[in-house]
Amino acid sequence: GFTALIWACKRRMERVAMELIPRMSGGAINKWIKGGKTALILACMNKMERVAMELIPKMSEEAINKWDKDEETALYSACSYKMERVALALIPRMSEEAINKWNEKGYTALIWACKNEMERVAMELIPKMSEEAINKWDKYEGFTALIWACKNGMVERVAMELIPKMSEEAINKWDKYEGFTALIWACKRRMER
Repeated sequence: GFTALIWACKRRMERVAMELIPRMSGGAINKWIKGGKTALILACMNKMERVAMELIPKMSEEAINKWDKDEETALYSACSYKMERVALALIPRMSEEAINKWNEKGYTALIWACKNEMERVAMELIPKMSEEAINKWDKYEGFTALIWACKNGMVERVAMELIPKMSEEAINKWDKYEGFTALIWACKRRMER
């Protein structure tokens, strides 16, 4: 069921959430609603960075690693909503299963980190992720983490870290919009400098 904290995070009531957190029991902080969303997932989805940072040290491993009905974790949400500090705080607490999670659209936290130019997050995620998760591409745009890294100019560090872990199929994948592979994006960005 809904706790006051979950309600405050769902309704973007940051001040209320910040007042509630120190007064709530561990059981209440770690609750989730029917669809699997925790207060932390909701705080990340609503870009409530202060609330998320306050929650992370107080939450159980189970609650930190919880995913919702859409197969999205707090880490996924932090990466998709460009919350770099939150993502970096979450990574050490994530289980192997949760860090490698992808949603039904094929997005992983790593794809979002590369798409949103969160280089530090991507570099922290890569060594912790399975090859299967690293080689995922989204079902809509056809982008891999490698394509996003190259498109966004993160070639020297992120792309070079990804390449040895990528399958031949994923390396040769092209996006659905421009028809570019990661190599084409890397060359294009290099020429634009």
